Amino acid sequence: MQRERRATLAVLASAVALGVATLAHYAVNRPGTFGIDYEVYHAAARAARRGADFYAVSPDGSHFQYLYPPVTVLVFLPSTLAESWWPGFLALTAMSLAASAVAARELCRYVASLGSEVGRLDAALVFAFLAVSSHSMPSLAYGQVNHLLVAAFVVGIVRLAEDRDRDRDKDRGRDRDRDRNRDRQSRAGALLAVPAFVKIFPGAVGLYLLRRRAWRAIAAAVGTAAGLTVAGLLAFGVDTYRTYVVDALLARREVDAFAGGLSPTRAMVTLRRPLSVTFPTVDPTWYAVGAAVLLAPVLAVLYRRPDSRTDWHVALHATLVATLLWFPSLLVYYAYLTPTLVVCCYDLPPGRGRSLFVAGALVANLSVSYRGVSEALRTLPVSGDFADFVRELLRPVLMLGTPVLYGCLLMLAGCVVYRAEVEESESRPRRTE
Repeated sequence: MQRERRATLAVLASAVALGVATLAHYAVNRPGTFGIDYEVYHAAARAARRGADFYAVSPDGSHFQYLYPPVTVLVFLPSTLAESWWPGFLALTAMSLAASAVAARELCRYVASLGSEVGRLDAALVFAFLAVSSHSMPSLAYGQVNHLLVAAFVVGIVRLAEDRDRDRDKDRGRDRDRDRNRDRQSRAGALLAVPAFVKIFPGAVGLYLLRRRAWRAIAAAVGTAAGLTVAGLLAFGVDTYRTYVVDALLARREVDAFAGGLSPTRAMVTLRRPLSVTFPTVDPTWYAVGAAVLLAPVLAVLYRRPDSRTDWHVALHATLVATLLWFPSLLVYYAYLTPTLVVCCYDLPPGRGRSLFVAGALVANLSVSYRGVSEALRTLPVSGDFADFVRELLRPVLMLGTPVLYGCLLMLAGCVVYRAEVEESESRPRRTE
């Protein structure tokens, strides 16, 4: 087995092992975690069925409320056929695993088309990485919809990548192939629009579409989002949409949380965290500006004349990472990096860039915050003094950032170094006999 493939399998397997450990932690120490988000969906759907304001309701004993666009609540109406939310939660869990299986098959097929070896072990680990890794398991336990959205994201990106690869044949007079490619690009745009419409931040993939001049994908994505918006307006009216924008969408900015420095107990992965801790007296609005200033040069380097398939893979992955780090993102949103992360782990050539990238992926698998570490220490058979020592030792590190943030920064560095290595190799004079 090649060293590069072993490193890739180590990234996948370690994430899965940590995901299983997370499941055990929830089962033993936090059983109330299971279905905590799906219960919100169920309560919102019941309110919508009664004609009530579904953005104003919360399940008994919970302070969480519905945050998605109005039209999405229609998806959860079948859940109201049962009084309890458990049947719907179990159904969503089964659909999430099925969606992960479809996404894993598409991802493995595409990786194999790049010339990489994809055996049964690889396929099993890619599926497990999508379904139950340290980044995916919380969503599965909470009853979140991330698995379904990530699957749509994966298939959309794969279709778009396949369209790019087939574009090289478009000048060969193959009209039928060109028609198929146009259809593929349109389907990719529609699939990418769904997670962007629901979660907002995946919409930054539009930067990649613009750079690629994927106009049909852009048109399909805009059309899909517009259609879903109109459907929501027709179903629930302007007032409900206003409530969504003001009370749900704008509230996700969480600007006030960064005032004086983001608390280490907040499970967020964002460049705004170290900026807020380093400059606690600055107006929190400027942290977003600072993060953009730091991330923009990285994307500028990677989008400068991308030529090979690997160049495009790296540029897209960096776009998704930069988006994750610019927004005040929850740790579970790292799962949206899955398609490009897996592809880059298999596709990046040996070198310093690949080493940095894989190291970053391994570090990022530790999807924990200071609060999570504190909870874990309380459950371990260690003395109180030792637990306090570990907490105090890790507090400065986890106050400045989470392992996911540090891992993402390492991956961005790996992407930049990879491009530098490519340009260096191209600038070397070729030997002549």
